[in-house]
Amino acid sequence: MLQNIKSVSDYNNLGRKIALLTFLLGGFILASYYLTAYSGMIYISIFFMITFFVLNTSLSIILITLFFKNKAERNAILLTLFLMFLNVPIGFLFLQIGFEVYGIIINN
Repeated sequence: MLQNIKSVSDYNNLGRKIALLTFLLGGFILASYYLTAYSGMIYISIFFMITFFVLNTSLSIILITLFFKNKAERNAILLTLFLMFLNVPIGFLFLQIGFEVYGIIINN
């Protein structure tokens, strides 16, 4: 898959898809944990966080490098980076909600 990426717009499209996928999967994992209280979701969420942290970080580094090399497409790259970095506070919010749900489950 990564062999087919040749242009800046390909990296932008991939970054936007990864940002959306990260948000949707994180929301799904949180909702599943909230609705089912299945403690195994904690392990799934840890695997998810590690995997997507590495993926988002590596793609962000590539996009930042392209930002400095490609003056023509800086606005598109900035938008993609913004969408990717927007997941950081959303992920923090998901963690807070997850810890609250975990605390409620442990206390009952």
